[in-house]
Amino acid sequence: MRALLGMKNQDVVTAIFWVVLGSVISVWSATFPFGTREALGPGILPFGSGLVLIFLGGILFFQSRKQNEGKTTEGFVPLVPRGKAFNRTALSLGSMFLSAVLLESLGFVLTVFCLVLFLMRAIQPQKWRVSIFYSLVFTLGSYIVFQVLLKTTLPRGFIGF
Repeated sequence: MRALLGMKNQDVVTAIFWVVLGSVISVWSATFPFGTREALGPGILPFGSGLVLIFLGGILFFQSRKQNEGKTTEGFVPLVPRGKAFNRTALSLGSMFLSAVLLESLGFVLTVFCLVLFLMRAIQPQKWRVSIFYSLVFTLGSYIVFQVLLKTTLPRGFIGF
């Protein structure tokens, strides 16, 4: 493992992360029932997702190892972004965390609309008209999928929607 990290290759570290995460998810999903062919249980989806992560992480690992044969590490790109890229990443993660905290009090529709609007304006600035349009389309589309088609109960918030 030390030799792999010594290569200063971002793809190798990323691949190892996805393989480990997929393994943890697959093992964790074994605590849920898998069900039968006729009635699948709740353990199938996380188990399958974990296997997909392991498979794709393995592909990335072997591709990056093959590409790095005979290359030097002079073009190393840091794993954690710096400058404006770090600010955009921090804003994205912070806004998603804040929306998760406010979801119950503001409600699904208002929270998702504000989140998408913020991301459209702060991360990759768009005109107000474009940002509002896509926020509305994404919010209404999400609402239709979850509330109407899947009949999921979504948080209503203090406004009632």
